[in-house]
Amino acid sequence: MPRRVYRPKAPKKRIQTKNDFELCYLRHTYLRRVKYNPTPAEMKPFMHIASHLAKNTFFVYKNLFHTVGLESEDVINIANVHLISFLGLYSLENMPEKYKDFVKVFERLHGEEPDKSDVLDKNQANFTMLLKQRMENLVRICRQKSRNIKGMPAEDSYFYYSKKEPPKNHRDLIKNYEKLGFKKLDMAVYKSIRKRAGSIYGSTFKFGDYYYVAVPVEQKILGLDDFSGAGMDPYDSVHNMTPEQVYFNLEDGELWEKRREEFDAKPDKSKAHLIMRFIKKHAHKEEFKEEVRTAKRLLRELD
Repeated sequence: MPRRVYRPKAPKKRIQTKNDFELCYLRHTYLRRVKYNPTPAEMKPFMHIASHLAKNTFFVYKNLFHTVGLESEDVINIANVHLISFLGLYSLENMPEKYKDFVKVFERLHGEEPDKSDVLDKNQANFTMLLKQRMENLVRICRQKSRNIKGMPAEDSYFYYSKKEPPKNHRDLIKNYEKLGFKKLDMAVYKSIRKRAGSIYGSTFKFGDYYYVAVPVEQKILGLDDFSGAGMDPYDSVHNMTPEQVYFNLEDGELWEKRREEFDAKPDKSKAHLIMRFIKKHAHKEEFKEEVRTAKRLLRELD
């Protein structure tokens, strides 16, 4: 017999990813309604579905899951929790009306009543559809958590498509994709279409009547500079700096902006030459790892 458990009622206050991240992706209100834990034998016919969908989801959104501290095994365990919710709430055995409807349809199509294997097949199909929805929900919640952690998008790239040719500077799509006649695309869909398109090179390609564009988003690992003014160092705030420190910081900022404007004014060929020189000079230095990675992305955009 399945072991019965006691799960306390959900709090009346609406939970948020900021403070109750785990409860959000586990869909705790559904899990609390399940009054028992299914046995390993009951779960076994569904375990391969849970594992397969969880691994696929992790592969597509690997960087996102790493940002919030989840590994492949964690996503599989999350899928198994959703399996408990399914078996306790949504299997045909727990839904008499749905079970009757299934039997009627099966008899009309096959001329006989369904046996245990037919019921299992239907339950497996229903669980597959439910788990796909739960995995999409997990990705959405992890994106919210990622914004809480890093304050920036978790994806390495944004994806767009349109019948129009993409602009010369692909980064224009990030803020103006609608004005340029483009629509956003999910990463998984982009990868699926790219795979169907066959052997192609680069982040931009045409398949059928549509152009598909991947625009890299600069990612940065949190470092000391990210904690400036966050209260971690009392001397790091502008309010606690000496007048000389404030002046030099302002001067450095103005110099940076001036050099940035000079770089933006250069033709693409000159920009590419400068970036290639930087990469060649610092590619072997560990302390310039993130800067070199960013430089390579900028170089790809100029191609």
